[in-house]
Amino acid sequence: MSAGNVTTELETSPVGMGMNKVSQWCDHSDFTKSTRYGTLTMTQTIPVGAFVIGSKVTVTEAFDGGTNNLKIGKTSGEDEFCDGANIAVGTAAVVGDSAEDPLEFISSAATVYLRIDEGSDWDDVTTGNMLVEVFYFSTAVELGKGHPLKY
Repeated sequence: MSAGNVTTELETSPVGMGMNKVSQWCDHSDFTKSTRYGTLTMTQTIPVGAFVIGSKVTVTEAFDGGTNNLKIGKTSGEDEFCDGANIAVGTAAVVGDSAEDPLEFISSAATVYLRIDEGSDWDDVTTGNMLVEVFYFSTAVELGKGHPLKY
């Protein structure tokens, strides 16, 4: 294995398992108001056959307004990609979180939904910026990256 292509080597090996992620920078203005909640659908999906490990949220600018707890899941308001505890985004910090079920298997491509509970009214949120990353083990070769299958 070459040092620069460890993930590619793992994905294209006979085992076919490498670590990947979906990620997105999210500004408070990207969220859609749903009463006291702000909701956002991430642009990337988690592929079929993946095992979700967990998530990491890097808040670079605190979300103001109220409680501002984040859930990350397969459906809006759910928390499959975090351990069930709300992730606090009201202060600038880096927060790592395991998946609710260790190594949750993805049987069909999964959209990633984010929901922040402001506490009373989403219109109270006027600042906030974060990077959301959901990490997974890939069990299928993701050839869209332009790497040929070696085995």
